Amino acid sequence: MIPSIATVTLGGGLPGRLSAAAEAGFKAVELFDTDLDAFDGDAACVRQLIRDADLQTSSYFPLREVEGVPPGIRQATRDRAAAFLDHAAELGAPMVMMCSATGEGFSGDRSHILDDLAHLADMAGERRLRLAYEALSWGRHVFDYRDAAALVAELNHPNFGLVLDNFHIFARGHPLDAIADIPEAHIFLVQISDAPQLDIGYLDWSRSHRTLPGRGIFDLDGFTAQVRGTGYDGVFSLECFSEELKGEMVRDVAKAGFVSLNKLWAGEGPR
Repeated sequence: MIPSIATVTLGGGLPGRLSAAAEAGFKAVELFDTDLDAFDGDAACVRQLIRDADLQTSSYFPLREVEGVPPGIRQATRDRAAAFLDHAAELGAPMVMMCSATGEGFSGDRSHILDDLAHLADMAGERRLRLAYEALSWGRHVFDYRDAAALVAELNHPNFGLVLDNFHIFARGHPLDAIADIPEAHIFLVQISDAPQLDIGYLDWSRSHRTLPGRGIFDLDGFTAQVRGTGYDGVFSLECFSEELKGEMVRDVAKAGFVSLNKLWAGEGPR
């Protein structure tokens, strides 16, 4: 597997995050679009920083609200998606992660969704990018990884695959056993985080209260065993949205995250 970490997991500026990730042993990073906003440099500069740290970019994310799009904003949405994909290519990212739509007015019609996804997958292919689709736990119509996997299978496009993010699966209480039915080639990205049990909305829980493996309540061993059972051996990425983690020493978080991620993959438990 390829050990990766999302930049949102770490505090401080982008150069410090990249340095800490590399020192900890990670081989790749996921770049979050807002993490680049405060960086004083263009895409070429970011790309060089990543190279200098001896890291790869595993994905650039998130591309949002782009399927089941209302007719009145469909072309503008596709233009926005094209610009996002162009930026990903400039950054040297081989993959863009997109989230299931959450907005009111977005269609749940399957043919409408598939048409939008096919167009996006074609655009990604033109730029030699892969598009990884995630079912958000607060998604408007697609909030179950099994539905997302079915869309990937039906579309059957070489540049369109699935994100398995354990947070959204456990937050919704979805069973893990269906992971075994997903073809390994359909899984483009696996994202890992733990979290405490909280009685709050999915969005707030996800955006503010994720933590490192072993610090929460999720059955990450069971999830990882299911993923490994498919034959998947790709990007295994730590993605923890947490103000608490960002307040800790960046190198300590990176090191602890790398150790727990590798123990998890080895079947030794995250702690």
